[in-house]
Formats: sequence, C-alpha cells, structure tokens
Amino acid sequence: MMDTTTYFEKLAVLMREREVPQERVDTLVSELTAYAAETGDGPVEEFGPVAELAEQLSERERAGLDPGFPEPEDGAETWVWTADAFKEQRLLDRFGSQGWEVDKLDRLGRFVCRRDLEHPMRWEYLRATVGHLKRPSLTEQLGPEGWEQCGVWGPFTYFKRPGAVLAGPAARIGEPPAPPRKRVYIGKWLYAWIAVWVAVLVALLWRGVPGLDLSDGGTLAGVCVGLLVGGALAWSVWRAGRRQGELSSRK
Repeated sequence: MMDTTTYFEKLAVLMREREVPQERVDTLVSELTAYAAETGDGPVEEFGPVAELAEQLSERERAGLDPGFPEPEDGAETWVWTADAFKEQRLLDRFGSQGWEVDKLDRLGRFVCRRDLEHPMRWEYLRATVGHLKRPSLTEQLGPEGWEQCGVWGPFTYFKRPGAVLAGPAARIGEPPAPPRKRVYIGKWLYAWIAVWVAVLVALLWRGVPGLDLSDGGTLAGVCVGLLVGGALAWSVWRAGRRQGELSSRK
C-alpha cells in the first residue's frame, strides 16, 4: 500500500510530466494533502489510484486554460459546461431549474447535460464530499429519497433527482430558456488567490522577516511550502464548514 507522502509525491511528478504548471501542481497537491489529513483516510481510499487522479486533474487544468468549446447550436438538446468548486452547486441548482439533467461527468470533469425539449422537467442536485470506499454506502443511503449518482470527480460525488419527487406535476417547465452560451464558469478568485500568495512570498524574499534567515535553501523551501499549505488548510476549513450542511440541507 502506497503511503500518503509517496502518493502525493508521485501525483506531483505525474502532473508535471503532463505539463501542468508548477504553481498549480503545488496548489492542487497542497489542497488534496490537507483534505486527506482532515478526513484521516488514506489517499488511495479517498481519491483512487494516483495515475488516474493525475490524469483527471491534468486534463481539467488544460481544459480550464484552453477549453476549446464550440458554440452550442440553437435548440441544442445537449450542453457541456464546467465550473470551479465554489460555483458548482449554485450553478447546478440554477441549470436544474431550467430543465437540464446531468447525464455524466466526462473525462475532463465537465458536466454533460441534456434536456427534454418536449416535456422539460426541473432537476435537483447534491454534491457530497466522500471517499472512494464510502461512496457506495452513501449512494445506497440516498437512494430511497430519489437521489441517483450522476458523476464523480476527485473527492466529490454528484447526485441528481427529478423535481417531480417532491413537486409532482408542478416540476414541469412551460417555456424553458435557451441553452446558455457560456460554458466555463471559473471565478477570478482562483487567479487572485494565487497572486496574493505569490505577492506574500515576494514580499518575504524582498524585505525579509526578523529572525528568519532566507539565505538557507531549506528554510526558503519551508517558507514556500508553508505558504501553500497554510492557504490550502484555510480553504479546507472553510469548505468543511460548508460541507457540514450539504447533506442535511438538501434532503
């Protein structure tokens, strides 16, 4: 069994081999390391085989930098889109209310949707943060309430159910809006977050910190890693607070 340190070291190497920028490798590895530490489970149990995770993350990074999506045709019955983790649930709720059903997540982590043009119906979505081994039991737990698994990406599992489960015939949509032309919903916060941490690091290097000798290579590396991990931990704590209400608020 691969230990946690080896798993994430291997993940970083595989992502660099796939030409993911170093700063994104550091950020993603730090976020996933913090999450694994938070759950207490091994990375293989949480994220699956390291090679598969590296391929998923690398493909999504490339899609975010250069999506290359064609414009949807008028009246299209299918639609593919992607978003950052902070926007996903809100957008799933919005598009579900417009009759879009998530059929699956493709290999880039994009939502592949379809809509019945003759009898459109509202859909509800739930995103749960659950490990690889615990996913089947959660799926079984949510089944009686009408939830069906419709995709998995990293630590996130996505569920859907037709609005008719609760609303009955009222879940039908009379005149659904046209398919959105936008397909990528990546918030500027992501780039701002990276810029802030880079600025902090530059300031430390430029001005120095009393009592801290940055001329030593090990110390400098420690500062860099500390900044990345610190930011990732703060983000994980914030996300964990939101996650506490995910299941209870959407049942």
